Amino acid sequence: MKTVFSFLACIVLFGGFSAAQDTVPGSSVKLTHEMSPDELRRKAEIGRTFIETPPPAGPLRNVEEFGRMQGALVRYPFGIPVSLIREMADGVMVTTIVANLSQKTAVTGIYVSNGVDTSHCNFLIAPSDSYWTRDYGPWFESDSSNHIGIVDFPYNRPRPNDDEIPKKVAEMLGIQWYGMNLISTGGDYMTDGMGNSASTELVWTENPSLTHDQVARKVLDYLGVENYQVVPDPNVNTSIDHIDCWGKFLAPDKILIRQVGVSNPCYNALETTATYWASQTSPYGTNYRVYRVQTPSDQPYSNSVILNNKVLIPFMNSTWDDSAKAAYEAAMPGYTVVGFPAQASTPWLSTDALHCRVMGLADIHLLYVKHIPVASVQPCDENYIINAGIISCSDSALFADSVLVYYKVNNGSFQAVHMTNISGNLYRGIIPRQAAGSTVKYYIYAADRSGRRETAPFIGNADPFTFSSVCSNVVAVPDTLWFNTPYDAMYGKVTYLHNFTASAVDISYLEMNGSGLPWHVDSTDVSPVPYTLNAGDSAYVRVRLYMITDHIPGSYLIDSVNYTTNLGTGRFILMVNPQLLGGIRADQTQSISAANFPNPFISATTINFSLREAGNIRLGIFDLNGQLISEPVSGAYPAGEHSVIWDGTDRTGNKAAAGIYLYRLTSEKETLVKRMLLIR
Repeated sequence: MKTVFSFLACIVLFGGFSAAQDTVPGSSVKLTHEMSPDELRRKAEIGRTFIETPPPAGPLRNVEEFGRMQGALVRYPFGIPVSLIREMADGVMVTTIVANLSQKTAVTGIYVSNGVDTSHCNFLIAPSDSYWTRDYGPWFESDSSNHIGIVDFPYNRPRPNDDEIPKKVAEMLGIQWYGMNLISTGGDYMTDGMGNSASTELVWTENPSLTHDQVARKVLDYLGVENYQVVPDPNVNTSIDHIDCWGKFLAPDKILIRQVGVSNPCYNALETTATYWASQTSPYGTNYRVYRVQTPSDQPYSNSVILNNKVLIPFMNSTWDDSAKAAYEAAMPGYTVVGFPAQASTPWLSTDALHCRVMGLADIHLLYVKHIPVASVQPCDENYIINAGIISCSDSALFADSVLVYYKVNNGSFQAVHMTNISGNLYRGIIPRQAAGSTVKYYIYAADRSGRRETAPFIGNADPFTFSSVCSNVVAVPDTLWFNTPYDAMYGKVTYLHNFTASAVDISYLEMNGSGLPWHVDSTDVSPVPYTLNAGDSAYVRVRLYMITDHIPGSYLIDSVNYTTNLGTGRFILMVNPQLLGGIRADQTQSISAANFPNPFISATTINFSLREAGNIRLGIFDLNGQLISEPVSGAYPAGEHSVIWDGTDRTGNKAAAGIYLYRLTSEKETLVKRMLLIR
């Protein structure tokens, strides 16, 4: 649980009190977004009769607003224009809360006369008090069985009919309902679907009987939220204090925050908010990307709704409307952004707009693709491992041949590689290594037998994940020399050690003779050592074989030529046709192997190593000065696959500095050295 920075109070009110009103069916009582004087007198009634249930079985995932939605919840009499309902019904099922069959008939007539696709409309017949469905509507979670349920909470208004709506939605959808006894409101809550959520300090104010840690424990137990950010509201003294009046998660690593001019009394607080979020770590391991939308007259542009590939924003008939639309388009490439002026009777207000009056309904059979993007900088001399958890909440099997990674290099076209099932819901695909300086863009695609198709990121190829391929050392080009004919053996094959870095590199060692196979370096520029290779330069190395003999059956024999620079170690591979050699058996190839992922890494990396036979193993982490930093493995290990996590600390538990490190795997017969890059 985090308690974050404090703000200087804004000098003036942000937009004032809401003038929008709603008539309770069967009553003359007028309601506003705020509590009426009568409701303030009845404030103690909030949550009084709420019954808390045991939480769902974990692990849990709180479904994000920008995830897959099957519908939208609105209420009649409307607080939104019918043109907005027509747009929503073009893509999802619109559920309209009506009080009775007479209202249902009336609303159906309104929809037909306004061109709404009624095949995408259904009705929830239930009493309600107001049209702020976002504030009292259901929150969705996925449980340990990957089934979607609804988490309900005491609505922070004494409006008992509204407070019952989530139960009725659960009954309508045929899913489980859970009661979380935490007074709250949907307009003051946002989540990224990956264990992070945020509200303003309103949630603390309205739950005085709970400590801050107890509040955090509620959202963890019922929603699986491990990091609940409770922050001050930069729009101080609005009487609403809802997070959707100034901010919005657009993706797991994107947040939109409103922006005002320097003369606005909330300027400093909003800039502090933007700076704060830009310093926070997103689920992707990177800082949040903060996008701004101009609201010079306190326009409620952040009070928008994301419905799958559409973004619906409130238009104010202002010259700033087009700017707001452009801000969303820049932040969310590939989405369709549509603006809607309000109806005259229920205008958009700075504290009460489109988002407050529409609640997205999650797809209860959604296909979810969970993926942490690879780091933005990747080594050019290794393949790129893409891992993803793919979960079908409909319990439908995935099409094995339809779990794919699509990638493209620079300005090329997207091409697909299949992902294979590693275990459970984990899938893995390999993007081939690319030349230094390449920009690689990729996205993940999956399909299941329910007919659902999903991508990560959500919008797919319009806004793919991106990384650059760089080389942090001298690299052999080509990195594999193939010896197939007697000519190859006699006259040798050539590779070039190329310096892809931005500064000179000293080559201190070049292996000259083979130990497993009878090769030798016939000639090279790398002599004598140490040899300085300037940035962008290359040095050639010619390798020959000693022996040429008659036919010997078997597969290719493998060896490598190793070299060392001041940045680390490197090698290039020799692939030798066994017909060329005598007395060398294919089973004399390397009996240990190792690789780490991710690489580069920010705080921790997993080192996977393989042993062909049991024995005593040591795995040491060294800096470039040859100093032992850590030794995570030492002892007897059986044959097979193993892994260990290095958390980026030294033997005393202190964090190691950012930079290149070597890990050395030593068995009773062999030693293997590889490099990795720690980023801080």
